[in-house]
Amino acid sequence: MKKVLIAGCSHAAGSEIDGFEDSVYNRKKSFGGVFADHMCAESINISLVGATNPMIARSILEWFKLNDVDNSRDILVLIAWTETSRLEIPLVDRMHDYESSNTAVDWFSSSSNHFLQINQGWTGQTEEERRTLPFYHRFIAENLLYLEIVTLNLILQIQYFLKSKDIDFIMCNTMDTFSKNPCLNLYKELVDKSKYFNFDKDDEGFYWKYRNLGYKNDKAKYWHHGEEPHNLYAALLIDFYRFHLKS
Repeated sequence: MKKVLIAGCSHAAGSEIDGFEDSVYNRKKSFGGVFADHMCAESINISLVGATNPMIARSILEWFKLNDVDNSRDILVLIAWTETSRLEIPLVDRMHDYESSNTAVDWFSSSSNHFLQINQGWTGQTEEERRTLPFYHRFIAENLLYLEIVTLNLILQIQYFLKSKDIDFIMCNTMDTFSKNPCLNLYKELVDKSKYFNFDKDDEGFYWKYRNLGYKNDKAKYWHHGEEPHNLYAALLIDFYRFHLKS
């Protein structure tokens, strides 16, 4: 049976579709889960709540390092990149437990516990986080272009990695796209647009697209959509994938 490996942040995990941050139901009803169902494929959703783009890329590399794929045609990878304004830092003498907040993940990337994920909207739970996060929040605010370049390099890394293994893939955005700064042009030109849904189209990322259309999830405490936007977005991804498959 064909498999769809789904990597992303909480949006790709379907967070709060049912009001809970993570659940089997959410992952099944996420746009990636619906996409896999339409492909009559088994979904392997390794998306992690709070993930940064470096975490997303690394989870894909780790999955392929630890899981054998006998036939490259048996797997399709769906990568849902999150906002570029997220940062991670390596943890030298300790680990951060991300597995306990991703109870329904189909496969957990253990390397994720060696990095602290930093989101502009998250002020932390521990005293250490509350003390250190403001510094990194300032760094993010002052280095947005640098973080865009980081994400574009990660996109190219995964693109070339999967192509080197002859593994099919599709990419999309769940949050923002990229600025128009000319420093980004070389990276953008190298991205395979036939594999990337709405690569650089403002307001077409999953979250903002349906928020701007007026969708609201009354069950959500954080910024997450309900079931209908996931179904609608999955349909767009399916059409995009099938169109390029035939061309």
